[in-house]
Amino acid sequence: MLLCPLSSRLAVMLMTTIAILPGSSATARPGGAPRLDPPSAGHIALALERLGVVGTVLYVAAHPDDENTRLLAWLANERGLRAAYVSLTRGDGGQNLVGPELGPLLGLIRTYELLAARGVDGAEQYFTRAVDFGYSKSAEETLAIWGKDEILADLTRVVRVVRPDVIINRFSSEPPNHGHHLASAILGSEAFVAAADSTRFPDQLVGQLGVPGMATHQALRLFENKSSWRFKEGEDLSRYLSIDVGGFSPELGRSYTDLAAASRTMHKSQGFGTAPSFGPQPEYFEPTLPERWPAPMPGTTKDPFAGIDFSWARIPGTEALRKHIALAQKTFDPRHPEALLPTLGKVHAALSALPDANPWKATKLAELADLMLACAGLVLDARAPTSVAIPGEPLKITATAVARNSSDVTVAVTWPDGKAADATALKLNTVSTREGAFVPSGPFSTPFWLRAAHPTGLFAPEPSASGILPVGPPDIAVRFTVQLAGTTLFATRPVRYAWVDPVNGERFRAVEILPAVTVTPTAHVRMFPDAAARPLDVRVRAHGAARSGEVRLTLPTGWKSEPAFRPFQLEAEGETVVSFAVTPVGSAAVEIAIQATLTTPTPAPAPAPTPAPTPPSLDRAEAAIDYLHVPRTTILSPATVRAIPLALKTGGSRIGYIVGAGDEVPAGLTQVGYQVTLLDAASLGSVDLTPFAAVIAGIRSYNVAPGLRNNHAQLMKYVANGGTYLVQYLTSNRQRPLGDVPIGPFPFTVDQGRVTDENAALRIIDPTEPALNTPNRLGPDDYRGWIQERGLYFAATWDPRYKPLFSTNDAGEAPLEGAVIVARHGKGAFVYTGIGFFRQLPEGVPGAYRLLANLLALGAAR
Repeated sequence: MLLCPLSSRLAVMLMTTIAILPGSSATARPGGAPRLDPPSAGHIALALERLGVVGTVLYVAAHPDDENTRLLAWLANERGLRAAYVSLTRGDGGQNLVGPELGPLLGLIRTYELLAARGVDGAEQYFTRAVDFGYSKSAEETLAIWGKDEILADLTRVVRVVRPDVIINRFSSEPPNHGHHLASAILGSEAFVAAADSTRFPDQLVGQLGVPGMATHQALRLFENKSSWRFKEGEDLSRYLSIDVGGFSPELGRSYTDLAAASRTMHKSQGFGTAPSFGPQPEYFEPTLPERWPAPMPGTTKDPFAGIDFSWARIPGTEALRKHIALAQKTFDPRHPEALLPTLGKVHAALSALPDANPWKATKLAELADLMLACAGLVLDARAPTSVAIPGEPLKITATAVARNSSDVTVAVTWPDGKAADATALKLNTVSTREGAFVPSGPFSTPFWLRAAHPTGLFAPEPSASGILPVGPPDIAVRFTVQLAGTTLFATRPVRYAWVDPVNGERFRAVEILPAVTVTPTAHVRMFPDAAARPLDVRVRAHGAARSGEVRLTLPTGWKSEPAFRPFQLEAEGETVVSFAVTPVGSAAVEIAIQATLTTPTPAPAPAPTPAPTPPSLDRAEAAIDYLHVPRTTILSPATVRAIPLALKTGGSRIGYIVGAGDEVPAGLTQVGYQVTLLDAASLGSVDLTPFAAVIAGIRSYNVAPGLRNNHAQLMKYVANGGTYLVQYLTSNRQRPLGDVPIGPFPFTVDQGRVTDENAALRIIDPTEPALNTPNRLGPDDYRGWIQERGLYFAATWDPRYKPLFSTNDAGEAPLEGAVIVARHGKGAFVYTGIGFFRQLPEGVPGAYRLLANLLALGAAR
């Protein structure tokens, strides 16, 4: 984060949990926030340069990782422009290389990875409410699922908020390409037009709930950023506009490609660690809708920004402002940035005098506030002794201010409840602290777009205008009023909890508002493969003080829980797991919902001698993302379990599972009676595989576990002796080539073949195939009710000794037969499958369980 330009306000707020509240001198734009640490003299120099630049570029694409980080880094740091990336989705439909999270939790990880990337390259981050539903093969399908008008409205809102001079689409609207990519280009071009039209989405132009309406905005130019992946060898690129983004920033001590590589490496859940490039790095652009441009390009220049004035001279009445900014830039002494404060005070006065309608006034006042705090070396911080605040229970807060480079600073504190403390004059490099307390009342902490259930294609945040923001405001924050160089600045800091990690040093978490007790089923789906009782475990966790109470399960008529309730007694911050045995009703065949409810004692009104219990309610389950590269974040949801009956027979019960890129298949297998042993690919050579009826390679095992490749002979010997070895999907492309790595007993290749329609027909090639009949006789119902997709990364070519089981395809495409291929080898069987078991099992799809059970039973009996 230390390399982030001062103006990369949004990303740094979210990675260091800092924010600025609206105020007379620091009215932050929707993406606005300051740094935590006072930046270096180089960063201050860059911020001074940016103060004199009033230009914005908006980059539009579909997913986290689609953005061109080297272009964003160049725009923000070389040209000093306000650069912003809008990702239509949060990437929740992808895969995960750092853990088992999929769906909304993966989207949360990728949201913060994008913010970390922006903290490096210096751009801002925005979103729409579009849900990433997985790979799509057409823009028509994508826009139908999302709802074209809703996402176009969101993107138009982004344009009207950011007010770019130039909009750049990452992708072309011409297929072939991912349907989300195509849709992003279509929507980007339409938003270019719609944002300027007062008849389009007029509700955005009307103030609501005290928030003023936006103005229409006409961007000056629209481009497509041509992808080098699509260039043909020897293609003449001179027909495109171009710029060289391979330069070097002396202020940062890094090239823009250095920044770009570090930024892209933040996409860790996708395994996108990247090395920088050196030398010239041309980027190419093609004009889109040039007939609608308000500012045509002059002459024969190849610079896509030629002819656009990005200085304050474009705005009448800014002569005094320009004079003060020029003086600040000329007189800046990197050894004494505090000497700049009187001049910056004059800049502030000149900015404040501009009309409120000036589109740059609020943005530049926010940048200037950051700059002045940086020149003073001012650190503002708010901390609590615990990471959790409980509604109704006091939270102690310590507010700290340190002026490390100036003695002409006065700071006042306003606590989260609005109570204010007297102002304090700060002495040079002396710590000033104030103690306060706050009793939160809620709402509970959860990312705004995950607070309510949402349809397939669209998140429904509250209010809808917040849907373009990466995250919401801090749950608990302290406001600081700063008097500096005759100027009043306002800043807020979220209240944080700090601790020291012996390896990683000081770490932080934003204090979250959580229930006193959470009850979290250890699985959100519970499979019932027969009429027998099955365990259902609930993790009970106390927040804050010691807690006690009872947990019960609410079941439909006929279903039984043993015992009826489980008492718990927990120490402060303690947790335990309580277990129930749940018996389905007789011949249950319909999915039902099981709800965990909580009864806890609360103090009765005096003079009652004993506590009175609160009535049961729909209580909260908690989940969290917790990785070093993203902030820990808690998600609360109803404590509900989907109970799914299914008819299932299994072969041998002992399964070895080679851990891959992270999935929940082992947990699903355990639920239906398999005994699963997790195996590490690196130490596989010392493991006796003979006790296992089958061995499964986790998703992308051959991509993420190189040690697996050294144990091919052992695995093939295991198969020849009667075992089943099932390899789930792997990838092989120019980013992750597998080369000639042996995987099965006979050669086969994998390509990009996939079927994205979860309802696409699975046509049986040979009805007598044992994998379709033993031990479960599969029928049409087994191929219904799947989610997101049939599968991905199918086998492309294979030795004739492999036998494909299914033919399937998306509408309008040729049939594919590589979803599942099976080869007999000795007494056993080898299976490669692109079927998305890693998605189907966690969601309780009965047919996927039955198909997988048959594949695992192909080897000799155990």
